[in-house]
Amino acid sequence: MVRQYYVPQVTELSEQELQTVFEAAEPPVCLLGGWAVHLHVNPGFQSEHGREYIGSRDIDLGVHVDSGWGAEELSETPVGESISAIEDFGYTKSRFGFVQNFLRDSQERIGEDQANEYSMHEVFQVYVDVIPDTVELEVFRDVFGFMPPAEPLLEPVFEDDRGEPLSEYVSWLPSNEKEIVPPELLAAMKIRSLPDRDKSHKRVKDVADLHALLWYIKDYNEMKTDVLEFVSDSDLGRLEDAIDETVFEDAAQLLMIDQQLIADSIKRLLR
Repeated sequence: MVRQYYVPQVTELSEQELQTVFEAAEPPVCLLGGWAVHLHVNPGFQSEHGREYIGSRDIDLGVHVDSGWGAEELSETPVGESISAIEDFGYTKSRFGFVQNFLRDSQERIGEDQANEYSMHEVFQVYVDVIPDTVELEVFRDVFGFMPPAEPLLEPVFEDDRGEPLSEYVSWLPSNEKEIVPPELLAAMKIRSLPDRDKSHKRVKDVADLHALLWYIKDYNEMKTDVLEFVSDSDLGRLEDAIDETVFEDAAQLLMIDQQLIADSIKRLLR
């Protein structure tokens, strides 16, 4: 059951951590991933279905990394300052960024050693994934000790001013340099990443998010045109091969909406 990964107890704490992380992060930074989707689609989804769109477990922090930066220079950039701030909160390095353990009942922060003393159902994790805009990350890995996944579609945000102020979407007051990825780019990212998902619940969430981005923000045809600017025929072909009625059914159960609505919105994108 995919919904178990997105229970309010977990997503509400993740949302609190989102504010903490972004208030400490040094721009240029942007929000992408599940929380960015939530902020974009929630007004339309809530208007149509009378409840909030699902939150996210993970926090995805988009950063600009210049491939020409050396090791000493990189550690002193806004990326380096943001990573230091995340570590200062008690997060430890994980595969793609950082992880913090929390006790499920009290929501108390605990360290890795403490977490090992509890059973799995007593502890949950919030992940902060650091997502650079370049694939040239050897120096990044050497300096920070992990190799994050690159997202080249962040380049229009940092280089072409395609981002939007995060402050327009949240109740707190991040500076205008802290941005959120626009919905058409988020949808393009979902199209490109979904076929490579190795965890079934992540693939289901991607399908749900892609449907929501296409359906709840603005006119469907306008959104489709905007999304197709950033994906190739090959990307769409890989998406078509990766989806089936089972994943549509699981996404419908996750969002508690009609399966056919999800299937139709995504299949129309492929025509």
